[in-house]
Amino acid sequence: MQGLVRHSLTGQNCGDGPASPPASPVQAAIAPGGKPDSALDGRGPLFDQIKRAVAGQILRGRWQAGQRLPNEAELSSLYGVSRQTVHKAIALLAREGFLIRRRRAGTFVATGRRDRFALPIEDIGDVVVREGHVYEFRLRDRKTLRNGNGIRWPDLPDGTPILALECLHFSDGTPIQHERRLVNLDVVPEVVDEAFDVVAPSRWLVDRVPWSSADHTVRAVNATAEMAALLGVEAGAACLSIRRQTMHLSRPVTLVHFLSVGDRFSLSGSSITDSATELNL
Repeated sequence: MQGLVRHSLTGQNCGDGPASPPASPVQAAIAPGGKPDSALDGRGPLFDQIKRAVAGQILRGRWQAGQRLPNEAELSSLYGVSRQTVHKAIALLAREGFLIRRRRAGTFVATGRRDRFALPIEDIGDVVVREGHVYEFRLRDRKTLRNGNGIRWPDLPDGTPILALECLHFSDGTPIQHERRLVNLDVVPEVVDEAFDVVAPSRWLVDRVPWSSADHTVRAVNATAEMAALLGVEAGAACLSIRRQTMHLSRPVTLVHFLSVGDRFSLSGSSITDSATELNL
């Protein structure tokens, strides 16, 4: 079992400046410093790498809803691959609803409007610090296993490697939330090298791993004797149960179950009418 880790987080404010002219699709792919953001992750077939790279530009807001993408020749030059590879990647993104292809006009980031209620994916440490309290966490357990071997993640094939984590979150020394998390190692293999001795799993994932959609199930429950002992409440105390699965390009990234003490935690969301919800914009 690891000890408590304390965090004090601060934000940065940017001053207003003169408006910049709209960037062309190719200019929108240029990272700070003037160098093209053309890095591929090196995992799997090239068309899958291009698919993830293009989706990453959308997820980070470089190519926004309704914006035309560079054409296939430009993308081929940007990423250093064949046009055939780019064509296959773009076709898959269009099939999954990220992009819209229009004959003679080009390919655009999807802008279909749908009304939905969105719950934020926010690190609990940020919430605690924003409310003026001291955040701490304790990693209680971690293990690497295969799906179907003692644990079942319904949306993953049997045998998929999984990292299972258990964590307890504190505000001013008082436990407020228990977390059980599964991480798909086929999607995030680098997580096995993270000790989580300084950064909590939730913070690490929020900062490093892109996601394109999330499903939530929220229920009011009563604390079992085991959970009551961990959270410092009486058995049967009112708690909020949140089950969340995040996806990236139709692949499950993480499945997490949070159990929060009812009178120590609140949850809010907003109604949005934009498919940018799916793109995490």
